[in-house]
Amino acid sequence: MNRWATLAAAGAAALTSVFAFSGTASAANGVCAVQETCFYFNSNTSGSMIDYEGDQYTHHDDYFITSGNGQNQVVGNNAASLFCNMGPLFTCKTYFNSGYSGDSFKTLGGKRVNLPTWLKNNNASSESYYSGGCSGPGC
Repeated sequence: MNRWATLAAAGAAALTSVFAFSGTASAANGVCAVQETCFYFNSNTSGSMIDYEGDQYTHHDDYFITSGNGQNQVVGNNAASLFCNMGPLFTCKTYFNSGYSGDSFKTLGGKRVNLPTWLKNNNASSESYYSGGCSGPGC
């Protein structure tokens, strides 16, 4: 019985380390790579940055990670600009509220933009998706 308990504990530890590793595989690394949305502390995509691969339910759990103005500040309600480092057929969408809700602002792939005045330092979540290059309502 004790042998089985030891084997079960070892198996659980192995699974935990596999899941912990896979969870960090797409973690922000401070490089704004292709297929990522990158938020900046300052306008004109300057200052400290965080790179996101995929959708972010909330920005309030993340911190700007690169050197520069704003490093180690919470991303939520602190971003001034972004780079939608996606192909031209994709859209990056930034929301006023967490959970992809509230007013939002869309940016086409490949664009570096300042967030509009009403959203600057009021960002809370974001997502990116294939839009076919659409930039109007309903994208």
